[in-house]
Amino acid sequence: MSFKPYRETRFINMDAEVIRAEYAKEQRTETLPSGLVSTFDNKVRLTMPDGKRLTLYQSFSPFGVRYVSKDNRCEFIERGIYCLFYKDGKVVFEGVHCRN
Repeated sequence: MSFKPYRETRFINMDAEVIRAEYAKEQRTETLPSGLVSTFDNKVRLTMPDGKRLTLYQSFSPFGVRYVSKDNRCEFIERGIYCLFYKDGKVVFEGVHCRN
């Protein structure tokens, strides 16, 4: 399936490293351990500071917007102008929205 972004944004951290986020539509469902089934419509493709690209899928979040990789090793959370990127449970990028 091709990735057709409908919007994009960038986030910058204190070391001037930038993550580029492109958003696209792809509907999927997730069943929580409680049995609750949720349907999500979005995914994000991240271009990391080292040039590596990752595609993550929207997932349940008690706050902000959360995206996870299929293997659940990577997680990207947006809350307002702020973002966090986790890999294997550790924060590897913490940044804010960058206009240019």
